[in-house]
Amino acid sequence: MSKISNRQRNMAKILFIDDDTHTLYLMEQISLILGHEAFLCPAAKDAMRMALETLPDLVMIDINMQEVNGFDVVRRLRENEFTVDTPIMILSASEPDFESNMAVAYGANGFLPKPLTIKGLENTIAKFNI
Repeated sequence: MSKISNRQRNMAKILFIDDDTHTLYLMEQISLILGHEAFLCPAAKDAMRMALETLPDLVMIDINMQEVNGFDVVRRLRENEFTVDTPIMILSASEPDFESNMAVAYGANGFLPKPLTIKGLENTIAKFNI
């Protein structure tokens, strides 16, 4: 019996990084509704390790977290050979224009306002052809 990869099943591996566990739960549920696999990282300090362990197809990260700023995590992901090309979206409830410009400046592929919606995740996955 051969293994079927996530890509063959049209299932994306998505790493969600946010220190709010309720938000992570919501993002996981949205991901599951759409038939994708969610990896939850509640501590930004663990984000790099989790990204290297899971090698996600997409990373969605909050900006304002307790111990490490989301922009710093984006920078680290862009500096690593295994995650340099992984699509990264910033999620934030902050001012969209400012945050969107900052997200791109730090190496993210874009910005989505919180709370994440089914349509927002669906459009993001389609945008990156995941």
